[in-house]
Amino acid sequence: MIKLSVVIPAYNEEKRLPPTLEDVFNYLKNQNYAWEILVVNDGSTDNTAKVVNDFKQSHDNVRLIDNKNNQGKGGVVKQGMLEASGAWRLFMDADNSTRIKDIAKFWPHTDEFEILIGSRYTTGSVITEKQSFLRRFISRAGNTLTRILILPGIADTQCGFKLFSARACEKIFPKQTFMRWSFDMEILSIAKRLGYKIKEIPITWENAAGSKLPGGLKVAWRTIKDLFKIKWNLISHKY
Repeated sequence: MIKLSVVIPAYNEEKRLPPTLEDVFNYLKNQNYAWEILVVNDGSTDNTAKVVNDFKQSHDNVRLIDNKNNQGKGGVVKQGMLEASGAWRLFMDADNSTRIKDIAKFWPHTDEFEILIGSRYTTGSVITEKQSFLRRFISRAGNTLTRILILPGIADTQCGFKLFSARACEKIFPKQTFMRWSFDMEILSIAKRLGYKIKEIPITWENAAGSKLPGGLKVAWRTIKDLFKIKWNLISHKY
């Protein structure tokens, strides 16, 4: 039985994905449990799919879901988490901002929690290279508003390193409706509504160049609107 599935959403990641795959594979091959790597291509227009297929030729336990149309990061994370086979399912970013070795910090808590999320803002976390001031300001302001409106007690909803049990995946992700920027906030809100406890784990995080996510005030405004939509969905028992 596969213990860990590592789901990596990828959109136009032909350059950043190969070293990430090597790092993940080299770590997992030395573990004493069964595992798989599942890359979900989000309709890339570059050679992302070819990069994964080439990697598969010389590396075991690697799968590719090759979507021809773009769904958004949330859409392919949902797809990957539901199609994964592991008893535990981690999604992480293709840029390797948080490296797979940090998963070792999660296992001691899996007897008590079915959802564990990497956090850049808890005691013990390390940020080795910071984002721009504007991105940091927007991120922290967004986290503050998120805690006030929908997720009290969670310091970092947006870190792309989150671990779910298979049972939690199968209950939470089918209810997900946001397929792009705000999906993290929604899936955690759904988890809370369903009664799951969420554990934040400090991680080491490095801002990687070449982010595919837009920044600035437009994203801030969109996030605010999405927060109120999620809040309404909670109030109206949509989840």
